[in-house]
Amino acid sequence: MDLKIVEVVVLLVAGVLFVTWQFRDLRRAKEITRQQREAEKHQAMQRNAKSDEAPSMTSQQSDPK
Repeated sequence: MDLKIVEVVVLLVAGVLFVTWQFRDLRRAKEITRQQREAEKHQAMQRNAKSDEAPSMTSQQSDPK
């Protein structure tokens, strides 16, 4: 009977540790995804800012001044 209690306790502890490990891994994956999305947004904003700063070649050539 004592061994059965030990077996149940060991399985419960292993289950709790496994669930904790999985949630920690999920939280890390979400954080990595969030950082990647922020980096992509930042790059897109930089690309848009650069394209706004440089005048297009067609508008410079069509202006006969």
